[in-house]
Amino acid sequence: MGKPPDDRLSALFFLGVLALGTLLFLPSCGDGGPTGLDTSDLVVLIVRGDGQASEPGALLPKPLQVRVQKGGNGAPVEGARVRWEVVVGGGAILDPPLSSTDSLGLAETRLRVGSQLGAYRVQASVGGSEPLGVEFSAEAILVPSLSAVPSDPVQSGDTILIQGTNFSLVPAQNLVTFSGIRGEVVSSSSGELRVAVPRCLVAREYEVRVAIGALSTEAATLQVQGNPSSLDLAPGEDLVLDSSDGFGCLHLPPGPENLYLVVPHSTGTVGGGKHEYSLLGLTGDGRVPAFSVPPPPGQKSAARPESGRPALGPERIRESALDARDRWHERLRLLEAQLWAEESSVGLAPVSKVPGPEGPVSQPEVGDKRVFKVLNAKNKFDKVTARLRHISTHSLVYVDEDSPAGGFGDQDLASLALEFEDPIYPTVTAVFGSESDLDQNGRVIILLTPAVNRLTEPGSGGYVGGFFYGLDLLAGRDGSNEAEVFYALVPDPSGDHGTVISRSTALAAIPAVLAHEFEHMVHFNQRMLLGGAETTEALWLSEALAQMAEDLIGEVFALSSQVTKANQYRAGNWFRAIRFLEDPGQVSVLASLSPGTLAERGAGWLLLKQVYGRLAPENLLGQVVRSTLSGTENISAASGLEWREIVGDWAGSLYLDGIGLPVRPDLQVEGVDLRTALSLSQGSYPLEVRSFGQQSTAISGTLWSSAPNYFIINPPHGSGIAISAGGPSGGLPEPGLGLQVLVVRLQ
Repeated sequence: MGKPPDDRLSALFFLGVLALGTLLFLPSCGDGGPTGLDTSDLVVLIVRGDGQASEPGALLPKPLQVRVQKGGNGAPVEGARVRWEVVVGGGAILDPPLSSTDSLGLAETRLRVGSQLGAYRVQASVGGSEPLGVEFSAEAILVPSLSAVPSDPVQSGDTILIQGTNFSLVPAQNLVTFSGIRGEVVSSSSGELRVAVPRCLVAREYEVRVAIGALSTEAATLQVQGNPSSLDLAPGEDLVLDSSDGFGCLHLPPGPENLYLVVPHSTGTVGGGKHEYSLLGLTGDGRVPAFSVPPPPGQKSAARPESGRPALGPERIRESALDARDRWHERLRLLEAQLWAEESSVGLAPVSKVPGPEGPVSQPEVGDKRVFKVLNAKNKFDKVTARLRHISTHSLVYVDEDSPAGGFGDQDLASLALEFEDPIYPTVTAVFGSESDLDQNGRVIILLTPAVNRLTEPGSGGYVGGFFYGLDLLAGRDGSNEAEVFYALVPDPSGDHGTVISRSTALAAIPAVLAHEFEHMVHFNQRMLLGGAETTEALWLSEALAQMAEDLIGEVFALSSQVTKANQYRAGNWFRAIRFLEDPGQVSVLASLSPGTLAERGAGWLLLKQVYGRLAPENLLGQVVRSTLSGTENISAASGLEWREIVGDWAGSLYLDGIGLPVRPDLQVEGVDLRTALSLSQGSYPLEVRSFGQQSTAISGTLWSSAPNYFIINPPHGSGIAISAGGPSGGLPEPGLGLQVLVVRLQ
């Protein structure tokens, strides 16, 4: 695939879209969590707090935290009661012993170990007679002490002897750091450790400490002469460093023109996980910097001048939570998951064709009336009488008889149907697959009704442009219309049914709604009705797929130089992508924040678009839609790539795409020039990159599951710089973080 020709014109149009506010109509479904508790479809996962150690009788430094989620689609379960119990170790205290999951599916407790040395184990369980659960390990230990390190200078890469007391007999449990950079313990006894000095260290004096859990020795001084093994990359070349065990360490060589992009990123797959990490850079200046939180995005940095826009830090991202439109779509996807769980409980099997009515099917004619059931905001159904106003090859357009005056004319309806016929229908079906035909009329129904307008209270942020509901594809269920139905709003110039909607605004909004919701309709057929999947798709991926449908239609119009039409489909994705890029480390691709944010939708679309651009000839999107796997497992299986590879390459592409550097194709985004499309609306590309390198620097930060942060490092003359990523203050990262670091030489 090549990059489409009109990105600059597209971006200029996007400015106008923002100014007009038409983004309020573009669809975006949500990713929340059901409050119902069915333990047959639940999973309990450890998020953080496992493997800690403290003195006897002391409180562990971190809480024990679990996430309860649906086993198939990964949706968080709110209100699940988690019972905490000490199953190994006497005298330990849990506070509280019972907790409930929040809107992210998270619950936690604190553990104070008993007075006895040794192992403790805590079980977290959910459910009654056959509970689901996980176990945390902890240990009560004596505080280690450090008595001797080599007095003579050593070389980086040497193995040295460290003496002291109360060391762990298990080598890996002893965390030995050199001014924050971890060295590997080769062997251990209670009084001696043999430790490999990290090969990345530059010549300087280091503070050596030994820690077990949160208990650390005082520092001893060690002189390293330095003979580092330097990273040898040509401009455009890259390396991915696995820092999940805290051993990741590289030496970036000095040079007046050397410049490196460094991207620490999470590859964690547990939604709701938020983990601390650190990035350390040590030069020959001898400083032992204190770990500190860098300035928030939006503040001036050496990598990027101020653009004049306000910062969008974590609190601002929470403020960009989904509006009324998105919350409605969130409810629908969750209701579909519950409906399908009920269908699966009675043993519904995959079918090659959805059954329809017996006998000949009469074809409708223009002017026919039909009564529809439309889900309302109270989870009940409005009865709507509508008249068939237009028939096309693949659609039947009905208009509610109670629509306000000043609505759609016949030419408007013909225009909407024509756009559905081409390019929406052929594009979506060619990529994602075919829709069902429950009513056996060979068409989908587009119902234009003020019942959709009434879904939004006047004055709400955003409003519902339209929707599809999978109930309609389940025969015999209460509320089902037993047909393929789209529901869309109508012009309401006086605001009789909600927010004022002009005719022109409705005409501009509905096509993107149709593209988005048609993918959901096709997806339900391919995955559920034909594939017989046990659960609906992970909600973040379901949404990203529907956003890709909008994107693909936009590309069709862009390739035919219809820029205005292209941006009616593209602008929503671009807007959400900007929200994500303004503070990517605080946004999980897995959609963890409640009740969901625009930034999360932007992250999901950008990831899926990047992977699709790499593998489009293999019809990745169609494979994902047809799969019975969910979420990260689905993407990995369809692409043939491990999730850690997918996240690492995607994270790099968000900075590297469009900068003109000869990077490998996997570090680019095909089908769009991100820097052009997303920069003109704010004067600069929204991705915030922070710089350091001329002096020793220690950075503390947090990453949500599968989220990246960005730094540019310019190594100083003379020594270069040793960089390392790990957990808090250079310690062990939480296993759930899955910490990796992408390093790319920029020049």
